[in-house]
Amino acid sequence: MRRTSRTFTSKVSWRAFGLFVCCALVPLSALALLSLSEVSTELRVQTERRLRRASKAVGLELNKRLLALESVIGVPESQTPALGDEGLPRPFRGVVRVTAAGDIVPFSGQPITPPSLTREQLDHLKSGQTVLSVVPSGGTPLRFYLSRAVTPQLGATDILHGEINLAHLWSMEGEASLDYATRLVVLDESGQVLLTSLDPASAAIVTRQTRGGPSGQFTWRDGHEEQFASYWSLFLRRRYLTPNWVVALTSPTSDTFAPIAAFKRTFLLVALLSFLLVLLLSFGQIRRILQPLDRLHAATRRLALGRLDTRVEVASGDEFEDLANSFNQMAGQLGRQFDTLAMRYELTLALSRGGGASVSLQPCLAILARHLDLLAIGVWTRDGDTLTRAACAGSAPETIPAAEHLAVGSGEIGRIAAEGRPCANLALAPDSVHRLSGHPLRDGERTFGVLAALGARPLDSFALASLASAAEEIGRTLGRQRVADALQRSEEHVRQLQKMEAIGRLAGGVAHDFNNLLTVITGYTQMLLADLPAGDPRRADLQIVVQTADRAAQLTGQLLAFSRKQVLAPALVDLGAVISGLAAMLRRLIGANVELVFHPAPQPCLVFLDRGQLEQVVMNLVVNARDAMPDGGRVTIETALLSPAAPDRSDPRPVLLRVADTGVGMDETTKARIFEPFFTTKAPGKGTGLGLATVFGIVTQSGGTIEVDSTPSHGTTFTLRFPLADGHVEDTVPAVPAQTRGAETLLVVDDEQGVLALLGRALAAQGYTVLPANLPSEALRLAKQHPGPIHLLLTDMAMPEMNGAMLTERITALRPGIAVIQMSGYTEHRHPSSAGPGSGPVFLQKPFAPDVLARAVRVALDSVAGH
Repeated sequence: MRRTSRTFTSKVSWRAFGLFVCCALVPLSALALLSLSEVSTELRVQTERRLRRASKAVGLELNKRLLALESVIGVPESQTPALGDEGLPRPFRGVVRVTAAGDIVPFSGQPITPPSLTREQLDHLKSGQTVLSVVPSGGTPLRFYLSRAVTPQLGATDILHGEINLAHLWSMEGEASLDYATRLVVLDESGQVLLTSLDPASAAIVTRQTRGGPSGQFTWRDGHEEQFASYWSLFLRRRYLTPNWVVALTSPTSDTFAPIAAFKRTFLLVALLSFLLVLLLSFGQIRRILQPLDRLHAATRRLALGRLDTRVEVASGDEFEDLANSFNQMAGQLGRQFDTLAMRYELTLALSRGGGASVSLQPCLAILARHLDLLAIGVWTRDGDTLTRAACAGSAPETIPAAEHLAVGSGEIGRIAAEGRPCANLALAPDSVHRLSGHPLRDGERTFGVLAALGARPLDSFALASLASAAEEIGRTLGRQRVADALQRSEEHVRQLQKMEAIGRLAGGVAHDFNNLLTVITGYTQMLLADLPAGDPRRADLQIVVQTADRAAQLTGQLLAFSRKQVLAPALVDLGAVISGLAAMLRRLIGANVELVFHPAPQPCLVFLDRGQLEQVVMNLVVNARDAMPDGGRVTIETALLSPAAPDRSDPRPVLLRVADTGVGMDETTKARIFEPFFTTKAPGKGTGLGLATVFGIVTQSGGTIEVDSTPSHGTTFTLRFPLADGHVEDTVPAVPAQTRGAETLLVVDDEQGVLALLGRALAAQGYTVLPANLPSEALRLAKQHPGPIHLLLTDMAMPEMNGAMLTERITALRPGIAVIQMSGYTEHRHPSSAGPGSGPVFLQKPFAPDVLARAVRVALDSVAGH
């Protein structure tokens, strides 16, 4: 062949030449190497399989011969043929009979010396079994004896001992298809070699390798030669009371891999001939390759200059013609790529506009439908197990085969949402009704929507890639919007909590100051009532003042309950019993047009709560339910003892209280504000807005939780949970002193001058000597300087200089044994002291009446005296 300069100077020609050589020789070489590896592997496997079968066959043959020996040990030699059934030598060299008296009587064959038997072997013979003994004999081969009792059922009996003919036992010529190179090693489980055709060093190596189990294969080296070996165990202990035998066969690997050497020589010859043939063919093919490549090179340069109408005409009938066709398709699709970039740019602009991703969904779908020529395209967003269509566009949006609401897992779109994987295998379907392509909208690992499109024609790779990219971008944008919405809701929740906390502090502070004023009003009013005669017309006016003060005290109690600052007196109560006791009053409270249904738990629901506060919670919830049913309905109260949420934890079992009504219900906006103080949906003058706020405060302060579930026109359900308490309910009757008067000396401390004056007057009227102090420092001075005893300290908790707890501690140190009563309108100021006697200081919640104060003072003094 004439070699042109073009053929030898072109880089492509040399690359093509190298390609031809590699394509011809590399597969051939790889195939040869693979074949060599496969042949080697197959030869190894066959050798191992053959040795495994052979070792098992030898073991079975040995077992068969032992069984045959066992059957003919008692047969006289005259009755046995000269050779065995298979042409083997005689089975026994000699057989003797040992009588019960110990005499040895020759039975057949040569005279032999019987082996010594152990007690275990004798017992084995008496049970009718056979004993196989192996006796060393110095440098000579081992001797094998087979022993059997003549009549084992008679107790002491004669025993037959036969020395096995080794030629009969080990003759394996022609057995198990053993070839001439295969070597046999028989050993017992203790490692003693019974028979070997190997030298002692090699036999020792094989012995060590057969300790891995009842059977197996291994490879070992005999000097410089590698050997295959297989062994199989012959279990003889149970039948013959002898260690189990291991039959091992070994064969050299050189015999196995001998055919591979000839294969290697053939492979080298074929490779050389193939290389010469490739050299001859490559020069001719290179010339045919260069022409199409030149045309493609020129067309590529024109395409790079922006001439998108460039085409290449190649009619070679080979891959270069396919390459030219692909180039022509690429040139035709470059325009579509520019369209795709324009579409992505429009999508980015649409998604970046204000109003959020949900507002820009419709414009985005319209852009996709216009650029990709789609019949319909839609986005479904996921809410739990339901998919809802959020936007839809296209030339025929009604043709998309999906409803507005779908269940996750139902249909193609539902399966995409459930599996989180795109479904584009139907995009090339010939039927336009089934030509659906769907992609999940994901944000990380979570799928929260589906983008599905129906093409007017089969969608190509550009259209599918554009849909996938658009779904990814829309998913990220929707995910960012969801995160922003969740953050906004969290911020609103934090602001709501801060507002509730601020209102709670304000309510607690106002209630504290207001309780001091009510204490003065209530105290002086009751003292005036006590001084007026029964028929005095002014008593009615004072009674109105007392009633108004009581209502004001209830209002401050609600403020304290909301702010969780009220004083509780918790006790062990049965939730069902408390509600049963309220049932009659609740029915009168809700009226005749509302039905009250109570479902108590079958077992006691014990909780540690303030009974009065619990009754107030139930009454407020029932009244709230009644007001939500102006046309009548049903209020259901239910108590239950629930199982713990986590059985492996030590959390207490929750006690449930549920109050449900069939009223008008609430929307989400109202439900979010129901526990706010002073928030009410009732008409002006119909409610204070503190009922549910009070319930929330009491439940929270009592260690419980409250949840509300409401839907407009479907009623409202309040669910309260409290921890289960241990113990049993005991009926206790409060101790009431027989008389409230006394002559003791009392130290009274309060920074409110009006309250201090009222306390001094009320206690002096009971006969007590009152030492008033407006400040803690003045009280300490009186405690130090008063010459007589001081029997009781009555102190406010919130005062300047120091609080009531610190004052109590210092005065009880100065006056040991003094009784203490602490008072406040704010539970945060309650700090029980352990310095006083008994069970600690008595606490009075402001406002209180003078008679309540007198009873508390008397009880405190009497308890100290009794202590």
